[in-house]
Amino acid sequence: MRALKASLLTWLLAVSWMCHAAPSPPAGGLVLWLDAADASTLTLDAQHRLQRWRDKSGNGNDAMVDDAAPDARPQRITDGINGHPVVRLTGASAFLGKTLRSGKGPVTLLIVSRRLPEQATGDPWQRLFSSRPNSADNDNVLPNFAISLQQPGAYEPTVSVLELQDVPIGPYALGRNVLGSDENFRGDIAEMLVYDRAFASLAERQQAFQYLAGKWSVAIPASADNWTRVGPLGPLPKQTNANLPLSDQANAGQWTIDNKLSDDFNGAKLDPARWHVNDATGTDSLGRRPALYTPDNANLGNGNLNIIFRKETLPQKYVQLGFKDYTSAMVRTIDRGFYGYYEARAKPMDSAGSSAFWLAWTGMADNATEIDIFEIGGKTKNGAFDRFYNMNAHLWATPQSTAHIANGSTWVSPWRLASTFHVYGFDWQRDTLRWYVDGVLVRESKNTHFFFPMQIVFDSEAFWDWFGVVDDADLPSTFRVDYVKVWQRGRP
Repeated sequence: MRALKASLLTWLLAVSWMCHAAPSPPAGGLVLWLDAADASTLTLDAQHRLQRWRDKSGNGNDAMVDDAAPDARPQRITDGINGHPVVRLTGASAFLGKTLRSGKGPVTLLIVSRRLPEQATGDPWQRLFSSRPNSADNDNVLPNFAISLQQPGAYEPTVSVLELQDVPIGPYALGRNVLGSDENFRGDIAEMLVYDRAFASLAERQQAFQYLAGKWSVAIPASADNWTRVGPLGPLPKQTNANLPLSDQANAGQWTIDNKLSDDFNGAKLDPARWHVNDATGTDSLGRRPALYTPDNANLGNGNLNIIFRKETLPQKYVQLGFKDYTSAMVRTIDRGFYGYYEARAKPMDSAGSSAFWLAWTGMADNATEIDIFEIGGKTKNGAFDRFYNMNAHLWATPQSTAHIANGSTWVSPWRLASTFHVYGFDWQRDTLRWYVDGVLVRESKNTHFFFPMQIVFDSEAFWDWFGVVDDADLPSTFRVDYVKVWQRGRP
């Protein structure tokens, strides 16, 4: 009976395993997949050293061993990471491969590697991967790129990640530079995934990391919880109901408008019961030097909230504080909002003065948070930032710490952001933060710290060290907001 029960349990476990598909990485765009755990992909010589590592992506991009040191070819170690085999490189030989893509485009690269104490010798820089389509340039000059770890000693199994845009891929080398033997890797490589595209969603990005983490017992990096769109928005949703978020015209969120935080700015002046304008008095922020916040730079007109950045002479008392020659404005809601959908139709100013739409609460020494829905430099030197849609989330203080934590990224727009009005949205949920442009998702991040109500803020600042010094010929310039709307999600 006991044997029968054991057999039945074994059968049930087998059926359970067959009913659940084995974890796998995202398949779309996978152009190179090297997996040391798959013995069928490894070709050995007579001394049981590697000659070829076959590509599992189906594209035939096999890696061949460089025969510069045939006696020191990589080995397959059967009992490697978490009981899985690994490929062990000696630092004298590596793998070489052909060009994966000759045209420019995005690339996403993930490699699982480790170094044991007995492997901890050689150059402190350990080259994991190298792509060198242009032999005239070094690896720090695009279109060449590489992953190198400054690891003079041992380290636990680690996933290294590289994401780039506008580069060809290959010829490539695994374990050293394509063209030479500098920075040779001495250690174990378990698996490598190379995609000729960016991940299309946070869920897909997490799938890749979870696949590698589960298989190799490797820690998932914090970056796995963030995703940012690469390239154009694609098809835009059509607005059929102005009383719903542009990104959810079907009302899947069962939205209810928050009239206390929403405003169409169609009045003659800002409602003081709803908005506060920083006036350079009391405990108000004075602005970012040298531009001083003044109430004259915030007004309503033509159905818009207008925030102006201008050049003007300032009183000596402000000059002594570092404010000189420039003024701007900040407006913020009296009330605070919490989880919900925040949407504004806006046109950034056409100058290097910033245009920003954000949420903030800094009124407590032990609880200070900020979420930047956007910070835009509409016209910057050489157009360097004109298309950059900058998003961020800041934690300034908690009851446990005053350490600054920032989690941000940038979507590159196909148009100049200051050229016209667009609709900008932000969906703040207990577990997720999502940013939208014209109703299309451009960034998604796990919510790890933002569980406290915040005010809505519109302002312009002097980011000389970021967007550059404003050109006086562009002043005065105006950041225009057509409306701000806030919705609360209905209960499921």
